[in-house]
Amino acid sequence: MDQIELAVKLKTINLLRRIYIQKSQPDVELYFGQLPILEYIKDNDGCTQIEIAEKLCVTPASISTSTKRLQKAGLLTKVPDPENLRCNRLSITPEGVVRCENNRKSLLLLYDLMFRGLSEQELESLDAVLTKILKNLAPQSDGTNLNPMDIAALIIEVHKNDEQLKKQMNGNA
Repeated sequence: MDQIELAVKLKTINLLRRIYIQKSQPDVELYFGQLPILEYIKDNDGCTQIEIAEKLCVTPASISTSTKRLQKAGLLTKVPDPENLRCNRLSITPEGVVRCENNRKSLLLLYDLMFRGLSEQELESLDAVLTKILKNLAPQSDGTNLNPMDIAALIIEVHKNDEQLKKQMNGNA
């Protein structure tokens, strides 16, 4: 099997996953990255935009834009921090909680669809293959639990070692 064809299939699966997620919530105009923000706020009531940016490995400016939109949509509230008026504390609204719960249900339906017809043995094989691919791309990890901070650290490391990466990719390492 051609490696390019396999890589294209992985990319297509990710694209279809994103489309499915966006279409599963048509009644709320949310951008793709806003649901993780809502879920973080739901789990960390009173958090700040800086905390979210650090946790999700995005810029504070992008979090600011997203939280303004989420607030306008009635999915979160911002309250000035009494100890630092330049800082807002974020909370999710009841409607935001409903959106998170609906999103979680939609994801479970998507995963049921994605893996429909695969046996337990096929799922285990797929898991083993994907774990190997992750280990190849992130050798310092175990290939199973890469959180956003791990991914951010990998991105920084890759940029620091561009020449070494080029050698690895050319088979000269």
